[in-house]
This record gives sequence, structure tokens and C-alpha cells, in this order.
Amino acid sequence: MLEHLANVWGRRNGQVAIEWAESLDGSDRRRALHSALHGWSEEDPAGAAQYVAELPTSEQNLHLVHEMAHRWAESDRTAAMEWGASQGDAAIRSRAMGGVVSSWAETDPAAAANFASTIDNLFVKHQALEIAARRWASQDTASAMEWAQGLVGEDRHRATRSILRGVAENTPGKAATIYGELTAGLSPQLRATNEHRRMAQEIASAWSAASPQEAADWAMGLPEPGEVRRAAVGEVAERWLRIDSMAAGEWILELPEGRVRDAAAERVVETMLPADPAAAFDWANSLSDDGHRTGMMREVLHRWSSRDFASANAALQSAEISPEQRRELNQVFGRNEAPAPAGDPGEQSE
Repeated sequence: MLEHLANVWGRRNGQVAIEWAESLDGSDRRRALHSALHGWSEEDPAGAAQYVAELPTSEQNLHLVHEMAHRWAESDRTAAMEWGASQGDAAIRSRAMGGVVSSWAETDPAAAANFASTIDNLFVKHQALEIAARRWASQDTASAMEWAQGLVGEDRHRATRSILRGVAENTPGKAATIYGELTAGLSPQLRATNEHRRMAQEIASAWSAASPQEAADWAMGLPEPGEVRRAAVGEVAERWLRIDSMAAGEWILELPEGRVRDAAAERVVETMLPADPAAAFDWANSLSDDGHRTGMMREVLHRWSSRDFASANAALQSAEISPEQRRELNQVFGRNEAPAPAGDPGEQSE
């Protein structure tokens, strides 16, 4: 009832309806405000858009800017575009233009995509390109990819990644096939570029959310050159840990020792450190590269000792590491000699 009332009131007198909605609390306020804005935008889209543009900057309010610009563009694209382009705040301008392009792409994705590529401001341009590419790909992936590959430089990279991400969220196998076609004829050097690494990460991240085991199998089958396989495996590990940490841990332990396994283990360390520093320390100590292993262990001990000095010190004392590593890691505790046996925490702190 609140939402219906707010919507009707918003169509009749948007400003007053908004003032009423803002007087409410909690979820009532949020729901009423959203409905009032929708009603207001039906009768006075310019007024509703300007209202949200003047709100304090936050992710939620920027989302409203995008939404109001989108709704305005449905009835008057030119006016909405001019308003969006005139905004002085870069974040507001970007979200507003993104809303216009998103609306446009629903009916004519090719035109919207071509317009996005002509925007002068690089930040706004890249945001609009990603939105247009994603919308177009949802309707005609082949045409969207053909357009994206016709762009140059960062424009092509951003449009391609956005397409792959959108496809991967719905049909990850198709995204993997597209990626394979894009890289099939490339030399090992070109295939190992940062851009292709980021494409692989996009697919691995989206695929892992739906089927981490399938994503893991795909990531492990990627070519070895550069950081491509390593980066994709890291993405799978991070996503899988959030879904099922036990299964993810078992998979990582079964990986062959080396840089790829280390990439997955790093994500375990980063994920577990806040809640279980002891487990994070053990995982850090499992890395195969000596220098990187020491660096990760130092990071864990530094953060752990600030919360629990005694436990961090005890972990270092009992760790199976070389004398050189022990001397280096002991510096975390402000000592140059081997750590003393764990005793009274107060005495150690002194």
C-alpha cells in the first residue's frame, strides 16, 4: 500500500511525495522513495532526474541517477542525453549517460553502441561502451562481437570483456568457445598479454559462480604462457572458496605444485586471513616459490600479531621453515634472533 500510494502521489506532485517518503524510516522509507521517484519520472522525468543528481553521492544514489536517466530516455532520449552530458560531477555524468545508452540499446543496440564509441570523455565512454556491448550481446552475440573487434585499443578491450562477461553469466561454455576462437590464431606472446588474461578472468569468475568445478577444469586447460592460466585459476579459487571452502581446498591441494597452484593458494590466504589466521599461515607456507612464500607468511604474521601476538609468535616458532626464513620473519616481532618459546603473552609483549 505504501508503494502504491507513493507512486500515485509521485505522479501528482513528485516533490511533495518525496518529502513525505523521506520522513519515513527504514525499509518503508526506501520503498516509498523508490516508488515516488518512479511515479514522478512518469510525469516529470527531468524533475526526478535532477532531484537524484543533487542527492549526496553514494552507490545507491548513483544507481538512482542511472535509473532515472534510463526512464527519461524512454520518452525523450535527446533531452535525457543532453542533461546527462551537462552534469559537472564525473560519476553522475557517467551513470546518467549509462542510463541513456542502456535504454537506447534495448531498442537499437547497434546505434547505441556506435554512439557510445563517439563519447569524448574517456571515463563516460568506457562505461557506456560496456553497457551497450552487454545489451547488444544479450540480443545478438555474433554481431556484438563483430562490432567490438572493429574497435581499437582500450575501446575494443572493454567492449569484448563486457560481452564475454555477459555471455559467461548465462552460457559460460559459449563464452569459453568465443575466447578460444579469439586466441586460437595468436602467437604465444600475444595470447599471454594482459588483455587476454583479463578476458580469461572474466569468464572464470562468472563461470565459477554457477559451476566452480567446470570453471576449474576450463581454467586448468588454458595455455601456460604468461599469467593467463594462473590468473584464471586464482579467480576460480576465490569464487569457489565463497561457495564451498572445503571442496575448493581439496581441489587446490590436488593441483600440481608450481605457479598455478600458488595462485590458488594465495586466494585462500587472502580469504582466510581475517577469520582464521592460523590456517592462512599454513596455506602461505605451502607456496612453492621461496621468496613469495616468505612474503605471504610475513603479511599473515604482521596482521595476525597485531591482534594476537602470542598465537602468531607460536605459529612462527613451530613452523617448518629454513633458518634464513625464520630470521627474516622474526623481524615482524621486532627481533633479529630466533623467537623465544611461547610463554606468558604479557612477558612477550614487553
